[in-house]
Amino acid sequence: MKALLAPLLLLTLAACSGPQYLYKGEQDGVELAYRWNHPKDKPSELLLRMKNTTPGDKRIALAIDLYYQGRTVETLEADTCIRNGQALTGKLNGIYFIPERITTEQIKNGGVQVEMTNTRIEAQPCR
Repeated sequence: MKALLAPLLLLTLAACSGPQYLYKGEQDGVELAYRWNHPKDKPSELLLRMKNTTPGDKRIALAIDLYYQGRTVETLEADTCIRNGQALTGKLNGIYFIPERITTEQIKNGGVQVEMTNTRIEAQPCR
């Protein structure tokens, strides 16, 4: 009985965990990921997650293109600084976007692609 309890507990915890971020890669010691959030009766939100894995601070400027049916529909931009070892995550740290030209239905039907098209990362102290 106890042998079955541990795997069952792990499965339950995994099922209860929130939506996972889609890993987009690592550049200059910063891991980049995103996920969509669909609040009830509100527009969808694109949540970013950036994690600095280096011993120094990093200044990040990035552009995110949202494609629908193969065309760029909207470009989102962010400029921030991440301290060494820090992670910025979605609404908790204010690193999210609410698209103006893409609808929740377009996102949910899988027709929207997210590409981080212009990312500049520089070693620079955060103030």
